[in-house]
Amino acid sequence: MKNHFHLMVCTPEANLSQAIQWLKVSYSMWFNTKYNRVGPLFQGRFKGVLVDRQESWLLELSLYIHLNPVCIKPLGLDKKGKKAEALGWAAPSPEVAKQRLDALRAYRWSSYPFYAGYKRRIPDWLDVEPIQRMVDSTAAYRRLAENQIARGSDEGFVSRLKDRVALGSEVFVERIRGMCGLDPEYEGLKELRHRHDWDAIVAAMEKVKECAWADFSSVRGDWGRAAVYYLARQYGGLTLAEIGKAAGGIKYPAISKMIKRFEQRMLSDANLKKSMQEIGNVLNV
Repeated sequence: MKNHFHLMVCTPEANLSQAIQWLKVSYSMWFNTKYNRVGPLFQGRFKGVLVDRQESWLLELSLYIHLNPVCIKPLGLDKKGKKAEALGWAAPSPEVAKQRLDALRAYRWSSYPFYAGYKRRIPDWLDVEPIQRMVDSTAAYRRLAENQIARGSDEGFVSRLKDRVALGSEVFVERIRGMCGLDPEYEGLKELRHRHDWDAIVAAMEKVKECAWADFSSVRGDWGRAAVYYLARQYGGLTLAEIGKAAGGIKYPAISKMIKRFEQRMLSDANLKKSMQEIGNVLNV
């Protein structure tokens, strides 16, 4: 946006505050030097909210971020305008609706075209799959976004973002509150940063499955092997190449595919979810 930005970031460590601080300071210094200006470049301080990646929380957040450039008063989508349209008190003219769609699709500093299918060559740093798995297709995501700006929407999601430590289910929010204590910026960082090495993750899986790694890791289709890869990525902070090496020399594209299939399976397999919760308890994550 003109004086701030929104990012949805997945990080295995609780180091986002430091990363954003580095980004803002270094970029501001570069920008001020290049354009011969002084003073702050961005509005306000950094605010981070932990988001539950289960259910639809990430999808809602993604839509909120992508719709920001068009939720402005000149397009009739400021706070009052959105509420009026959501309640049926007002409706945009065809000309205004077209202006909104054009603005959304053409906004330069947005990843929306990649999620909506307008651009196909996705940058290496952009991972659209977690969101795409929540919808049937890029066309479905496009309809969700464009239907909202065609009729406005309430401020429910925005209000849930304000002054929140975390966004998600009640269980998730309470767990994060307990970890973070009174000050989410500092108190919970030590526990949130705790990472598990490969051996600890394998040991936890062996305990839950009551079976040795050597007995199930070579079995084609066994969920335990993919689960270890997933956990090593999420809670160990290992790269795909590091996981492949630890697993005995498996190529990282194969690791990536197995993790993605495993994440899809977790969305619909209740027994698998239960097993993963048991492993999470063992690892204290």
